[in-house]
Amino acid sequence: MYTAASSSSSTIGMENAKMIKGDIEEGEVLYPGLGYGENQLRWGFIRKVYGILSAQLILTTLVSLATVLYTPINDTLRNNSGLLLLFAILPLI
Repeated sequence: MYTAASSSSSTIGMENAKMIKGDIEEGEVLYPGLGYGENQLRWGFIRKVYGILSAQLILTTLVSLATVLYTPINDTLRNNSGLLLLFAILPLI
């Protein structure tokens, strides 16, 4: 849809196509034909989703570190298999 007209002038054609349509990887236009406000709204949503995912990964890492490295928690989970099973099933509920 957004390619050069012919393969003989591929370099010049690609540069012209980028100047006319824009390059998605530059971050200026997410989808061709969107207005500036819609584009900003979509980029904001993408940033929010990646922010939430990053926070979840950091929290999971911190809880895992506390469980593995803090001896009283580690010993409690080793000695009480019911509690360990509860904590393993709890996120699925």
